[in-house]
Amino acid sequence: MTRPTPAMGQYPPEGGIAYLQLPATDVARSAAFYQAAFGWSADSEHGGFEAPGMIGQWTTDLTPARDAGPVVWVWVDQLYPALQRVEAAGGRVRGRPQPDGGERWLAEIDDPAGNRLGVVAPARTAQAQTMLAVSDVEASSRWYQQLLGLRSDHGGPEYERLLADGVLVLQLHQRRVEHHHGLFTDVGGDVGNGVLVWFGEVSDFDGVLQRAADLGATVVRPPHRNPPQGQGNGPGHREIWLKDPDGYTVVVASTDGEAYEV
Repeated sequence: MTRPTPAMGQYPPEGGIAYLQLPATDVARSAAFYQAAFGWSADSEHGGFEAPGMIGQWTTDLTPARDAGPVVWVWVDQLYPALQRVEAAGGRVRGRPQPDGGERWLAEIDDPAGNRLGVVAPARTAQAQTMLAVSDVEASSRWYQQLLGLRSDHGGPEYERLLADGVLVLQLHQRRVEHHHGLFTDVGGDVGNGVLVWFGEVSDFDGVLQRAADLGATVVRPPHRNPPQGQGNGPGHREIWLKDPDGYTVVVASTDGEAYEV
């Protein structure tokens, strides 16, 4: 066993957990799992690790705790990506996640050694996750990625998820593909009548203007202040209205208050 040392130069508070030993059948495999699934850092030479607020060690001297003993619960920011990382790294999800008091989600997993662990994620309020029916998913994905700096979280010709800072903000679906839900658009009808695809709180608004020009995007309403000059400060941002490759009207707005009038 390596000697415990204070993480980040500080001792834990009185009664805090100072050190954690985790049973392993293959230290290197366990280290790779916890690094990939939870971002822990590992000392491959001694089998030590550092997690947020915690240090410890994987050891083959202890028997993995499959269905007995204490259960370590690991906090994650988002449930689904964490469970994907667990399985991709060689772990196993033991059952469906369960809500806990409306405040968090709980899911039990097994690590590669067979240790039973828990994953805790926050329960979030409803969020807008717009889906657009498009003629070319991959071309639309590239357009939105270039214009707004979004990141692909799926890819492919039939369906796409686009993220901003790790949060899903836009879904793209091939308009002629049914999947399990059937067609949800009239392939011969006008797109987006009465709907604006709105992206607010964009800090790099001037960069968006340049990228829109680089894309040759059709401008519906050129850059303007909302509200107009002399009409107050709410919301006090700038906007540009564009057409995307399928003809949807896309509004990009700068951070509220960015065009504050004094």
